[in-house]
Order: sequence, then C-alpha cells, then structure tokens
Amino acid sequence: MLHSHPTSIFCIIATEFCERFSFCGLRTILSLYLRNVLCLHENAATVVYHIFIMMCYTMPLMGAILADNYIGRYKVILYFSIIYLIGTILTCFSAIPPLMLPPTSTSMIGLALIATGTGGIKPCVAAFGGDQFRLPEDNQRLQKFFSTFYCTVNLGGFMGMVVTPALRRSVMCFGDDACYALGFGFPAILVLVSIVIFIAGKPWYRIKKPRNNVTLKFASCAWYAVRKRLSYDPSDGPPLEHWLDYAVEEYGEKLVTDMKVVLSILYLYLPVPIFWSLFDQQGSRWTFQASRLRSEVFGMTLMPDQLQVMNPAMVLVMIPVCPSGAWPLLPELPPLQKMFIGGILAAMAFVAAGILQIGIERSTLQVPGHQQTGLVVMNTLACPVEIAVRGEGIAPVESHGTALTSPLPHRILGLSASCPVQCAGRIMNQHVVKANLNTVSEMFMPVIVGQNSDDQIRLYFMDPNPFGKSLTGKPKLKVVYVGDTGPNKNVSITVETEKRLSDIYYVSDAPVDHIGESAYMCLQPGKFRWRAESANGELSGSGEGFVRAGGVYVLCVRERLGRLDAAVLHAPNPPNELHLAWIVPQYLLVSIAEIMFAVSGLEFSFTQAPKSMKTITIAAWYVSVAFGNLIVILIAQTKIFESRATEFFAYAAALAVAMIIFWRMAQGYNSRTIEGDASSTESRPLLRHKSRVISVHSLSSASARVYGVVGGSSLAGQSQERAASAWPPRAAVRLATPSTGDQHVTTLAKD
Repeated sequence: MLHSHPTSIFCIIATEFCERFSFCGLRTILSLYLRNVLCLHENAATVVYHIFIMMCYTMPLMGAILADNYIGRYKVILYFSIIYLIGTILTCFSAIPPLMLPPTSTSMIGLALIATGTGGIKPCVAAFGGDQFRLPEDNQRLQKFFSTFYCTVNLGGFMGMVVTPALRRSVMCFGDDACYALGFGFPAILVLVSIVIFIAGKPWYRIKKPRNNVTLKFASCAWYAVRKRLSYDPSDGPPLEHWLDYAVEEYGEKLVTDMKVVLSILYLYLPVPIFWSLFDQQGSRWTFQASRLRSEVFGMTLMPDQLQVMNPAMVLVMIPVCPSGAWPLLPELPPLQKMFIGGILAAMAFVAAGILQIGIERSTLQVPGHQQTGLVVMNTLACPVEIAVRGEGIAPVESHGTALTSPLPHRILGLSASCPVQCAGRIMNQHVVKANLNTVSEMFMPVIVGQNSDDQIRLYFMDPNPFGKSLTGKPKLKVVYVGDTGPNKNVSITVETEKRLSDIYYVSDAPVDHIGESAYMCLQPGKFRWRAESANGELSGSGEGFVRAGGVYVLCVRERLGRLDAAVLHAPNPPNELHLAWIVPQYLLVSIAEIMFAVSGLEFSFTQAPKSMKTITIAAWYVSVAFGNLIVILIAQTKIFESRATEFFAYAAALAVAMIIFWRMAQGYNSRTIEGDASSTESRPLLRHKSRVISVHSLSSASARVYGVVGGSSLAGQSQERAASAWPPRAAVRLATPSTGDQHVTTLAKD
C-alpha cells in the first residue's frame, strides 16, 4: 500500500493515530476529573461528559459542510486541529493549581474547543486519505489503506485508554497523588505532534477542491418543496405522491430522487439514538460503577477509568470472528438485521449492569430514609460489649469491633452499654453506662465505646455522618481522638501513605465532650502509617493500618492518664466487596453490540446513500450519536431514578422497545439501486452484494465509462477485455465520453 504513496499516506495515518491516542486518553479520565477535581456531583459530571460527547458528534456536520462545499478537506483538518490543540492546552492549564486559573470555566472552554476540533476532523481524515489514490489503478491499495487506517484508529484509542490513566495515577504533582495535569498535557503534546506531521506531508498530498455546494442544494430543495406543498391549491389538480416532488421542476428529478433515498435512510435513524444513549455511558455511569468494585488483580490495583480499555480491546479481538471478519462464527446477515441484533445485545449489557448494580447496592451501607436514623457503634475496648437501645433490642459488639443498627425511628434514643467487670485484665470500676442520644434524620449516629481515666466505661458521640463512600473510589479515613489533651499540649496526628503523602490533624486543647474528630482524608489503597505526638513530648505513639478501595474508615485514638492507651481502626462502611470481574460480561456484550450495530449502520449508510449525498448521510449518522447523549443528559437532569440499578433496567427496556420498532420499520424498507461513481473511492463497497448497477473502468483508456447490468455482479476495476468477457453474447450498453458528454448506444459482442 505504501509503495506508491509512502510519504503522504504515512503522514495521514500518523496524524490519525496521534489524534485518536489523544482524544481517547483524554476522554477516559474526563469523568473522574469532573467528579474528583472539579467536585461535580455524579449527575452533573455525567451531564458535562455527555454534553462534551454530544458536541464531538455534532461538529462532524460542520466539518463535512466546510470540507465538501467551501475550503476542502486539507484546510478543515489543519484549522480544526489547531482549535483542538488550543483546547487541550487550556484543559491542561486548568489542572495546574499554581497558574491560578478558574478550573471549572477554563476546563469547560477547553472541552468545547476540543469537541469542535475533533468533531470537525472526524469526517475528513479517512476521506482525505482516499483522495491520495487514483482510481481505478489504485483500487487494491485503497482497500489496504482503509484496513490499515481502521486498525490505526483502534490501536491509537486502545493505547490512549491504557497510557493516559497510567500517567495520571503513577505521577504525583502539586501535592496530589493523581496528576491530571500530566493526563491532559500528554494528549496536548500528541495533538501538536499530529499537526506537525500533517503539515510536513503537504508537498506530497493530492488536495482536491470542493466542486459544488451539495449541502446548500439539499437544504434549498427541501425548503422549496415544503413551501410549494404548503401553498398547494386543490384546484391545481391532485396532490403529488411525495412532498419532494413539488421541487422537481426547479431542482431536477435526479436531486429529488437522491433526497428521497436519504430521507428514507434518515427515517430508519429515528430509533438509533437510544442505542448511543446506552453505549456512551461506558465513560460515565459505567466508570462510576467500576469505582465501587474491588479492583486488585495480580497484586495491582486498577483504576476505574482504566477498565474502559476493555471495549476497544474486545472489539479488536472479536472483529475477525464476527460477520464479514476473517473467521466468522456467525452467518452473514443484511446490515439492518445485524443492527437489530446489536441493539438487543446492548440492552442485555445494561441488564447485566443493572444486576451488578443491585449487588453493589446490597454490599454498600445504605443511608437511612426519611424520618429514619441509624446507629453505628465502634468499640475501642479489648473486651466485648453489649449495646441496648430502649424499645429496639440489644446488639453485641465484639472486642475492637463495629456494630450497625439501622433503620431506627428518628427520635431520642435511650442507650445502655455494658462490658465485663474484668476487661482484658483490667478491673472496670463502672461497667454499665446509660445515655440519651438526639438523632438526625437520614444520618447515622456514630457512638464510640471507651473508658476514662477512672476505668469507667464511657460513650463518646461523634457528629452525625452518612459514611458515604468517596466519589473517587479511594478509601476514606477519619481520625477521632478520645480523651483529654489538656492546655498547651498541641497534640497532632499525622497520617502518611506509602507514597509519602501526609495529612495532619491538630487536636483541640479543649475538645467538646472529650472527643475530637478530623475531616475525611482520601488515601491510596494499601498501607498507611500514623503518628501522634504533643508539642511537649509527653504524649506520643505510632502505628500502621491497611485500607482498601471504597472503604470508609475511622481511626479511634484513645488517651488515658496522659498516654495513648489504644488505637483501633474501624470500617463503618466496608470496602468494595464485588470483584471487577463481574463487570466483564456487560463489556463483552456491548463490544459485540458495537460491531453488529455501529459498523453495520455505517455500512448501510454508505452503501445505500446516493453518491452525491454520502457526506450528508454519514454526518447524520454521527448526529444520531449526539442525540443519544442528549437523552442521557435529560434523564440525568430530571433525576427520576432513585436507584442506579433501576435506571440501568429502564435504559435496557427502552432500547429493547426501540429495537422492536426499528425491526418493524426495517421490514418496510426497500433496498435502493444506487448508481456507482467510477471516480469515487466509494464505488467498490457500494456495488457489492445485491447491487445491479456496475461501473467498468478502462485501464487502457480513461476517456470512457461503461454502465450496464450484468447479473448483479460488479466489474469495477477490471480491464475492458475482461469486462467484455463477462457480458452476455450481445448486450446493449451506454458509452459516455466525459470530455464531451455525448452518448450513443452501441453493442458489445463476445468472440
């Protein structure tokens, strides 16, 4: 393939590789950046993410119009790449705190520019690569180019999804253990490299200028037909069969016929956005779902955004075994049937996601409902205790253990705690204590069981707490100091992770009710060390603990007689229990669905669209992706689902219904016979299978084109002698001379 066009093709493929690497890497970490750094709620982060994707798939319409009608593909790629570069730089700068830029507004401007840039490029790069070949001489090379181009797109996306999250996680910057500045900066460098490579290849490019404004003709013809239909007078005769027929006299039968074909294709697109509304949630809802799973694999902890790589990896592996692949396991089916099967598989993927979400919700501490509360008891004693709630019952709490009682009515609770007289070898002067607890609705009331300096059992009440898991999926740790610090002791408790990141909690010299608690600290999963000390050196102690992803922990440090008497790590909300292997089935289903639905949809659009309106049809396909993301935005904003599992099942049901409707619509669709374009890169795929219109290219003479019907087979790219041998003994054909436009009927006869 690269033999005749080594430099130009290399530059185009390298440009697309860098662009896909950059975009897929940036998109992979985007939802977590919105939630974890910009501190958006999951619903808000989902909305912003899908607005971004929606823009990415709306802008191809602008890029296609500019390329085909005004400035050509080369300039569109170049100009929109520069816009893309500016956007990535702004997004990178927003993640660098020392620059003091407003992070949210800078990020949003950057994302808007990125969406504009990548969207404008999307419909032009592959077509620009096809422009580099001369047909029919380079037909075989063209096929190899598109194969290489497709593999490059997937390889670039795959590497971006692997490398960018790894860079974000493995490097510490600006006092944080996640370096989003590097995660966004590396894609910016790749975009710059792609621009340099693309410009460097200009001396070797074949640059075609746009010929006519097809898009403008399409819009003008449609508007003219609508006005004529609305102004129709019954006295003028019976109405025409189709509303576009009113524009035949003004715009010609050929354009009107082509528009009818396009509109019949667009009609089938109506249920398609439902599919994309599910498919694109891999980067938002499914990423958030992955942050609730236990992700240790072979001693390594995978991050939620890295799991998105499963989709492109599975697609690359499964393409050879799907229909039209090298080793198809499934029978070849018409594109519309494959789209239907793909949609059903995507619905099944969301059923699997809903089942997994039920498991996640059952293994996660659920916040009490309205007019309800909960009780979390953390025992710092080295012996078991019993907690009695008046009117509710008794709950045993083991040594250094944690007990949960929920739900309880929202009212004043009468509590009673008791322990053995001999507690771990120590005689308790008082082993029973009673207290009343004022509760807060929809919150847990944390109670710590300890002892004072007189060896009396005591109850210490923390602030009401929901004990919610962190948005990032990282473990959360709160330090609670129980006892008396005394004036001017300046007690501090330092928590340090294995990466040498530390948080310090300064205990008040006069804690209220002898208890002080820090804010939550988000740690990396794994070991941590803690160290407590006072300024005068009288009080000191240290220890270590182990935290896992998704856990909510409380480190209770107890002081007695001026010394640290105990330090116990409790987990009121346990770490993630379900393993990430449970998310594999839904990724497998959605990957097969992508091959069956998305690839077949593009094939259908390409083969059925008239040659003069392929750009409009493909751009409309991309716009259906944008509408799918709009559906997600609307549902996330309305907040009609209290349970994420219910939301997943609702999406699955909606797609199943949409696919049934699509199936009924597809049964009424009649495959069109589309005239091939001998000079177009689209002629060969257009004329496969059932098409009965052929285009025979003469290798010996470029002055004539032969059109005719030969039993449904394509003779594109064959020599005149070979083409003639395929004709019946006598067949009438039409010879057209492009230079003059003169036509005449002649006869070809076999020997």
